[in-house]
Amino acid sequence: MLSEAVPAAFGAAIYPPALLFMAFLLVNPQPRKRALIFLAGAVIITLGFGFLSVLVLQSSGAESTKHRTVPAWIDLSIGILLVAFALVVYSRPPRGPKAAKKRREFGVIGLLTIGLLMYTPTALYIASLHAIAKAHASLVVTVLSIILVAVIYMLLIEIPIVAHAIWPEATIRWVTAVNAWLAKHGRTIIIVVSAGFGIYLISSGIAHLV
Repeated sequence: MLSEAVPAAFGAAIYPPALLFMAFLLVNPQPRKRALIFLAGAVIITLGFGFLSVLVLQSSGAESTKHRTVPAWIDLSIGILLVAFALVVYSRPPRGPKAAKKRREFGVIGLLTIGLLMYTPTALYIASLHAIAKAHASLVVTVLSIILVAVIYMLLIEIPIVAHAIWPEATIRWVTAVNAWLAKHGRTIIIVVSAGFGIYLISSGIAHLV
């Protein structure tokens, strides 16, 4: 279960726009308060979708009591989605590093909304939830697994918030540097992880169909 879910969650965590927005929040007034509100929006959509999707997959009529696995067509569908996602990212021209530009002030509702929208589940996050659902572990293990992949998925928000509380100036420099590095290499990592995990799921689905 986690051997599939965790790598997919780490792939989903590579999300430069989130780090760019964190860089913007950390150099403006009330950085930690505003960053926590942004994180709250991300948590709501990430955990809400996570629990709901796993519940739907495990309780759907598509599963039988004798064969306690998610049907092969779901493996195939998510695998094809991931490969298609990798191809879309590959076809886009690479973009250079961006600097966080000054924007208008965001209130509580605005920051929550941005968190909700930016962390709308991606193909890799859906794949990690799929891995949890098809394991049919106990309730406690399933809940903890969903929380774990959600925490991994939001690392680019969580790490800067914690680091800024301890090393404010150094964190701003670090976030800026990492944002520049992700602009150069993040696209390649996303393509490799998405395509690799997609091919694995397609192969798994085909193997269960034959």
